[in-house]
Order: sequence, then structure tokens, then C-alpha cells
Amino acid sequence: MRAPLEAETAKGRRVIAVATRVIDAQASNRPLDELEQDLDLVGLVSLADPPRAGVKETLAQVASAGIRTLMVTGDHPATAAAIAREVGIAADRVLTGEELDRMDDSTLARAVREVSVFARTTPQHKYRLVVALQKNGEVVAVTGDGVNDALALQAANVGIAMGIKGTDVAKEAAQAVLADDNYATLAREVFEGRHFFDNLRKGVNYYLAVKVGLIAIFLLPVLAGLPLPFSPIQIILLEMFMDLAASAGFVAEPAEADIARPRPRRTAATLIDGAAVRTILFKGGLLFAAVMAAYAWANWRGLSPVAVQSCAFAAWMVGHVALAFISRSDRDWIVHYGLFSNRVMNPWALTAIGFLLLAIYLQPLREALRFAAVARAT
Repeated sequence: MRAPLEAETAKGRRVIAVATRVIDAQASNRPLDELEQDLDLVGLVSLADPPRAGVKETLAQVASAGIRTLMVTGDHPATAAAIAREVGIAADRVLTGEELDRMDDSTLARAVREVSVFARTTPQHKYRLVVALQKNGEVVAVTGDGVNDALALQAANVGIAMGIKGTDVAKEAAQAVLADDNYATLAREVFEGRHFFDNLRKGVNYYLAVKVGLIAIFLLPVLAGLPLPFSPIQIILLEMFMDLAASAGFVAEPAEADIARPRPRRTAATLIDGAAVRTILFKGGLLFAAVMAAYAWANWRGLSPVAVQSCAFAAWMVGHVALAFISRSDRDWIVHYGLFSNRVMNPWALTAIGFLLLAIYLQPLREALRFAAVARAT
């Protein structure tokens, strides 16, 4: 039977052996482990359980994104290797549960760096593999549907249970439930998570850069004994437009083109790191320079205090709108992705500039908001 067994498992099929034993009535009450001796092998039952359509393409996509996929199964090693090769997982070497038992934790930690397929495993083996990967500094996500997966699901950084075939035990042990049991859906959610993180970081960086610029704009006149660049009502208006951009504009920002490329990030990385701080200070400095240049120009021209504040406010509105568009991408020029591709930021920018023009040139609104039309000094 060895040749048929090897032939069937090499095709990626699950094989069940069927055996019989004739017992008499007196032996029927003996323990099962005693009865399962001296059996006569009758044959093999071969079951085909092929991978879902699209799994190979999905695994290739996540691999290009820097995500490594491991197969941990209770199947025969040859079956596991055949399925792994079919979906694009390297299966040059397959470790079995017996081999894992002979490894200490340090040896196992080295092995999981190279081996991607594990067969004849138990729940304890799956748990040890998760721990070994984590000791290597990996962020581990585990998918599973049965009671045997509960230990690994709970130990993983992200445990993902199957919503259709998954048992209640697996769902309770996991942190997330995959509603359609489709690995392609899981991959899409990984990229959606990257998209959400990118937009959150962009929005926070923009908001803090504008705040840095605003603090500097008010700090310098106070230290120099000069009139403030904005009136109280203007401060309320600029805060309103600024908050709208940070809270709504970046939420609607489309994903960048490299969302599916390798982007390694340390597990201890924070939302605001050193690079982000430098970017915030640089962008805040640009906004500060633009406003103070308009403020200094208006003072040099000898304009009235209200007109000076109007010039500074106009520079602020134009500057922080431009800064929002610049902040839409951290890695490429925004024209590469489409200047008007953000369905929220574009109306916000038009509203901000339109309001600025109305506040300066529409007399009733200009008087209510303490603006002044910029006129030539006499």
C-alpha cells in the first residue's frame, strides 16, 4: 500500500486507511485501543480538497507586500507539500510534528525562518510555532476554524477565525472573524488597514503642522510687541476650516500606488516618530513663513491694522489649503495620483477660497467679520 499512498499524497489528496478485524462477542467489551491491534488493511480512501480559486494569486500578492505565509496542518507531509507548491508556498522542506518535538525553542526559532510548511501538527505545535515567530520579532496572524486552532489563535498577535466553518471556540479565541472564509478577503483587509493607517498619519501630521505654524504665528508678534496677525473672529474661522480638512479630507484620500509593496515597520513603531516630527516642524515652518511674509508686507505698506490682519488671514487660508494638498502623499508628488482625486478635499478647498473672497470683497460679510479690502497705502 505504500506506493498508492505516496502517489495519492503527492497529488495533494488526503488519504484515509480502512482496516478490519474480526472479533468475537467476548472481546467486544475490551478497550478500543486494545481492539485496534492486528488489523487487516483493506484499502485507502483518497479525498481531494483543492485550494480555493484565486488563493495562489492572493498569496503572491501578499508575498509582494512583504507578508510571509506559513502552512501548518495535520495532514500527511507529502499532501501538505503538494498543496503548498500548488498555491505558491515554498515546500522544499517540510517539518513534521515529531521533528518539532525534538527541537528546543531556540532551534525551532531558527527553523521557522526557513521552513514554511509544517505537517502532522498538534495544537501544541501550532502554539510553539506562533511563539517562535514572535520571538524572532515577527507580527503573527493566525487563521483557523477548529477547536484545535484555539490555542494558536489566542497566542497570535491577530487571531482570525472562520465565520462560516469556524467553531464557537475558535471564534471566541480569535480577535477577528472572517465572514466569508475567503483568504482573498483577508488580504484585501490587510491593504485596507494600511490605507487607514496612512490616512490617519497624514491627517495627524497635517493637523499638528498647522498647529505648530499657528503657535509660531502668534508667538513671534507677542515676543516682538507687534499687533496680533488675526482677530478673535478670524481665529474661530481658521480653526473651523482647518479641522474640517484634518477630520474629513484625509479620510477620503485614495490609497497610494505602493500600498501592496513591502513596507516593513517595527512592532514598537509609533504614529509620530522622528521623521514625522521633522516633517511637522518643516511644514509648520513653511506655513509660518508664508503668513509672516504677508503680515510684514502689509505693515511695510503702512496698511491699517484691520487690513494687515486681512492680508495675514488670506495668506493663512491659501497656505493651509496648499499644505493640505501637499500632505496628501508622503512619498510622491500629488500630481502623480491626481490633483482632484479626493472627493472631499476639493470641495473643502473651493469653499475655503470662496469664503475668503466673499469675506474680503462682500461688504456686509466683510464688516461682520472685521475684514478689510487691501488698498494701496497713501
